[in-house]
Amino acid sequence: MTEPGSAEPAVDEPLLGEPVVTGPGPAGSVSEEEALRRLERVADRLRVVGPRLAGREGPAAEGLLAQIRGCLQRLADLAATADGEPPRSVPVLAPHALGDQVLVLGHDLFGSSLLGAARERRSDQVRAAALQALNEVNLLI
Repeated sequence: MTEPGSAEPAVDEPLLGEPVVTGPGPAGSVSEEEALRRLERVADRLRVVGPRLAGREGPAAEGLLAQIRGCLQRLADLAATADGEPPRSVPVLAPHALGDQVLVLGHDLFGSSLLGAARERRSDQVRAAALQALNEVNLLI
């Protein structure tokens, strides 16, 4: 990663082996199609991992679930901000529902009014923030 304000783009941790570039300029943009593809991958992984987490007990499993749910809340907050709405709480669902939950939140965000062509630069920033939250979930699971 580079320092804030430097000319080079920052490369985040890979999502399933693919780097996410979040710096300024053309290298910092990820298409909506690519963002949706990555969302689908994270949802698929959560569909497998969620039931396993449901079978675990103790502070470690609860902490991991809390971190995943925190990332889901960030997706919801980004979508609310993009649509000019106040933040809304993401309901705490059973771990086996996390895959579907991230998919709904991601589609809500990527389908938000902010992500139209007229606001492309800002939509790239929102998409990059969403991908960072998805990367964090991926690294957790």
